[in-house]
Amino acid sequence: MRLTVGLSDALRITRALRAQRVDLHSLPHGELQAPDPSPAKRWSAQAINCDALLLSEPPSPGEPVEVIVSRFCKAPRTKLLHASTLRDWLLPQNSFIRVDDEIWIPRPEMLFAQMGSLLSPVEHLALALELCGTYTLDAHEPNRGASTFGIAPATSEEEIRAFLASYPQAHIWGMQQARSLAPLITDNSWSPMETSVATVLSIPITNQGYGLGPLVLNKRFAGGTAFVGARTSRVPDILFAGTHVGFNYDSSDHLPIDTIAHAGLNLGLNPGSRARERELDRATRDARHKFVDDRRRDRELMAAGLQVISVTSEDLYEPGGMDALARWAMDRIEAEGARNLLAQRDALTHQDLARTRQLLLWSLLPGRRGDMARSELERR
Repeated sequence: MRLTVGLSDALRITRALRAQRVDLHSLPHGELQAPDPSPAKRWSAQAINCDALLLSEPPSPGEPVEVIVSRFCKAPRTKLLHASTLRDWLLPQNSFIRVDDEIWIPRPEMLFAQMGSLLSPVEHLALALELCGTYTLDAHEPNRGASTFGIAPATSEEEIRAFLASYPQAHIWGMQQARSLAPLITDNSWSPMETSVATVLSIPITNQGYGLGPLVLNKRFAGGTAFVGARTSRVPDILFAGTHVGFNYDSSDHLPIDTIAHAGLNLGLNPGSRARERELDRATRDARHKFVDDRRRDRELMAAGLQVISVTSEDLYEPGGMDALARWAMDRIEAEGARNLLAQRDALTHQDLARTRQLLLWSLLPGRRGDMARSELERR
């Protein structure tokens, strides 16, 4: 069997490879491969290698595998595979990646462009930040599964823009949306929650976002050595490009409060236990150390001339929480004289837009809240 897999199936394989800490740049690159059922004579369920496709269940007519062919006449004659045509002779060289002897997928830059045919602008930009970031969502359950952190980026903002520029003929469905989002793509997102905040802040108000992009993520600044306990450098999570204004995202487990509670419960169940006393002391010290480091981070960033405030998980989940933070950022950005944000401010006053913005933000979050928001957006 040989297939060039596309769209959501290629994205699943891309995420699975990244979760295995495979650097996609190191895999062989080449051209679009024609489908071939060999050693079988024709396409059938038995001819399709589910393991190679990283499928937990065989494909079906209701859920076929997405494949790419150069001409419609080359499309596999089976309802188990759904073919999209792509004029490969117009593509830049080496636009595909060989996963193994049987499977090829588009390189991440092309995959990003292709997914514009399936995703809304906010989902599309979030995917770009994931591909350019140091994490990946779960391959099979991206909205609920465990993410993988600290991995090599699949691509970069520079590589995506170069690919889009080298392929001027818009023969990829989704290319127009990809080009419109390209100026907002930024490297170095470290987590899905960071991407969620950055995406909604960046997306234009015409797409129900805040229209405050582009952003700079996790840029390192020299620390303030004049302070006790200062670090040599600090990294604000999000900065608005061309300004000194930004946000740090503090997750619900940022301070290990649950660890203290658990250690206290263990000591209560085992009064007088020296081991449990040491466990509680260690948990308390760790929480205090993290709290102190956060306060030192804040003052060192301030000393570096930055205005960076914290965003908490509660800000994301509570209605209007992100609007209030965006309004603060607009005040600071305009005070610096960096931009005129009259249109963005006006968008904050419209209740219907505010509701849609909130749904867009929730739709990028994991769990039940995200599921409900995505369902409501689909109904709309």
